[in-house]
Amino acid sequence: MDKNITLTRLFIPIYLTMLLNLATLVINTYMISLVDPRLVGALAAGHQVFILFLNVFNLLGVGCSVVISQALGAKNNKLAIRAIHISISLNFLIGLICGIIVFIFARNILNLMQIPTEISDESYVYLRIISIIFFIDGVAIILATVARVYGFANYALMASLLMNVVIIIGNILSLFEPFGLPYYGLMGVGISTIAGKIIGVAFYFIILIKIMKIPIIFKLFVNAKIYIAKKILKVGLPSAGENLLWSLQYLVAFSFVASMGEDSLAVQTIYFQFSSFIFFAAIALGLSNQVIVARFVGASENEQAYNHTFKTAKIGFISTFLFVGGVFVCQDFLMNLMNLTENMKTLMRPLFYVSFFLEFSRTLNIVMVNALKASGDVKFPFVTGAASMWLISIPLGYLLGITLGYGIIGIWIAFVIDETIRGLINMFRWISRKWIGKKLV
Repeated sequence: MDKNITLTRLFIPIYLTMLLNLATLVINTYMISLVDPRLVGALAAGHQVFILFLNVFNLLGVGCSVVISQALGAKNNKLAIRAIHISISLNFLIGLICGIIVFIFARNILNLMQIPTEISDESYVYLRIISIIFFIDGVAIILATVARVYGFANYALMASLLMNVVIIIGNILSLFEPFGLPYYGLMGVGISTIAGKIIGVAFYFIILIKIMKIPIIFKLFVNAKIYIAKKILKVGLPSAGENLLWSLQYLVAFSFVASMGEDSLAVQTIYFQFSSFIFFAAIALGLSNQVIVARFVGASENEQAYNHTFKTAKIGFISTFLFVGGVFVCQDFLMNLMNLTENMKTLMRPLFYVSFFLEFSRTLNIVMVNALKASGDVKFPFVTGAASMWLISIPLGYLLGITLGYGIIGIWIAFVIDETIRGLINMFRWISRKWIGKKLV
């Protein structure tokens, strides 16, 4: 195993990158709210569309990660290099097609989202601008994945930091008219985003060529091997499907909460950000373990893969306890910081208790699902995830939250039951070792 491929060396930069992206979104939203609060909704509309397509781009990111990691574990560098080139080409093409579609049909998309007419023009301009660089986003996801699986996650963090700093500086120039500059509004924010991401991707390529010493062979971008693309899609399609189903599940649950009134909706939105701070750690651990397990599986070291996953789960439980405990202890400070009314505080307080059960279950599920994906056993977690989310979580959330009148706490109890069931099922799948023999290389 490469000395750079350890849980700590992977986890810390991956987690910090996720927090950095979240912090940048919060900072951008805050800056826009200072200038014109109504534009926050316009920004959010464009961001929701971007998140939807991000799931599409991540399709190849997950497949790329597993195939390259297994190839490196099997000492098949030629396959790894080809997988990198194919993934970049395909995500470039997918991003280009998606960008063209969004650019042409931006108005129709916003109408489907029922964006208020007061902000529809600003949303339209912003959405069309960011759609121009969807292909850049697609390539960036692959390059970040490659940096991670080769053990250079710290450089991916540097690229993300550079990208986000450029965006924030550009937003300051666009919104606050320093040095006598004109006000550019959301159009300027969109242009800042373009500039930041172009610079970030350029930095990624410098890392790829100069530091990681990975050759760029232009003929491999067009001379794609179908069998390699199939391996990538074999992992990527079910993984993307699972993520999409989770997003749709959350949107349905969000609509349940929205029907409960403005206070419940505000509590759901705010507490989800608190929850993100916690489960980002589990996701970062799951992704880190995925890289390591895929390398073990590629090298046919299945027992090491098996043991490392349970070691990661134990570390995940400890980190989750620390994060949940920290948020629990700071609950009054956090609620006061968000200027919540007394009724909102009453609605939110039970969620801090529910989080102890939810986040431990979610940690188990995330670690086990990512381990199964790393082994090539991707259909099982997709099927169990789809069944649990849509046959248990959604119906139970409606029953508890709306029919029985428990409100938002009923929705979150349904989340707990869903994550617990999936976590246990995927853990027993891992214990059964039925994933052995499903590797891709």
